[in-house]
Amino acid sequence: MKQTLIATSCSLALATVLGACGSPDGSTGEVPIVDNDNPNKQMLPPVPVVSTVVNYEQALRSAAIKLTGNYPTLTEIKAVRDSADPKTAYEGLIDTYMSRPTFATQMLDFWRDQFKMGGTQTINGTQVMMDYAPTYATMLTVTEQPFNQILTATTGTCQTMNAATGAFTPATCPNTQTVGVLTDAGVQAQFFSAMAFRRVRWIQETFACQRFPAEIGGTPQQLTGGTYNSPWPFASITGGATAKIDFQSASSTICANCHTTMNHIAPLFTNYSMTGALTAMSQVDVPIPMPPKAVLADYLKPGEALSWRFGKPTTDVAALGAAIAADPVFANCVATRVWNWGMSRPDVVEDGSTLTTDFAATLVSSLTSNNWNVKKLTKAVFTSDSFVRF
Repeated sequence: MKQTLIATSCSLALATVLGACGSPDGSTGEVPIVDNDNPNKQMLPPVPVVSTVVNYEQALRSAAIKLTGNYPTLTEIKAVRDSADPKTAYEGLIDTYMSRPTFATQMLDFWRDQFKMGGTQTINGTQVMMDYAPTYATMLTVTEQPFNQILTATTGTCQTMNAATGAFTPATCPNTQTVGVLTDAGVQAQFFSAMAFRRVRWIQETFACQRFPAEIGGTPQQLTGGTYNSPWPFASITGGATAKIDFQSASSTICANCHTTMNHIAPLFTNYSMTGALTAMSQVDVPIPMPPKAVLADYLKPGEALSWRFGKPTTDVAALGAAIAADPVFANCVATRVWNWGMSRPDVVEDGSTLTTDFAATLVSSLTSNNWNVKKLTKAVFTSDSFVRF
């Protein structure tokens, strides 16, 4: 809804709040703005409540740009405009757009954006393919395979795509172990860092669509630097004067609110090198002078199990992938990313463009009931009532 008001800042704020209210049936009406001290005195002209209307021609333009990278042809526009059943004509064109090779190209760009990676990089003389992970996500989308394989597949995750035909060809993955894209050499190289924490952050933000802290729900404990509210025992992570990194520090901020989760995941990714190669020994440093390589004891107290979340132990990367795939936040994240893209909304993590609980549940149900078919979810977005109304 677009409204133009000329008023003082205080009146404008009031107008903004009241202008969001309208007739329960959504019909066009007027919302008067009054002085609370004098109800009979009108402070501003009435604020119009604008009703939306279905416009398949306008929707087609937006859909064509996103799904094919180009505007619809005049023939396509006329097919919708002149049809006795514009809804059916419009939805037929959406199917046509999604069957073209250009749809694969658009989806590759989409997943590159979501994964924050693509192309190739030369690292220490080794060429690393940064496109395998987004191309695999694209292949799952375009060929309508279950998208939760992005975290669980044991073969075929390294793919190349022919942009002219939209066809995919499996390639040999550099690492011998395959767990979806979690073990992808490009992913591991792109997000290489001290103690593998950037790798953990990428997993969290990409597949859970949330920043750290990831777990809030423990009994709040007031400490010097703030409140500790993670469900994990405070002492489950390394800390104290003898630790290389004092993750239990609470003097100015509560490190453990984030690190109780991060430290239970990061040790799974310490053996991947700067080029993303899986090795037999730790390849990431502890960020202190003359940095040693990080070992399990630098993260967790002795005997503490690795876990995706509190109460969700994950002994290896395969168990981690399965745990994330089974977590409801993953399905919500995928649905949110597709919806935000279709509706031209900002990023779910960086800009906080989340969905309401009820609406997210509707999209998640559409995704999971169709065997994690992201292509069907994409069509549902572009044919939704929200997309075709202006």
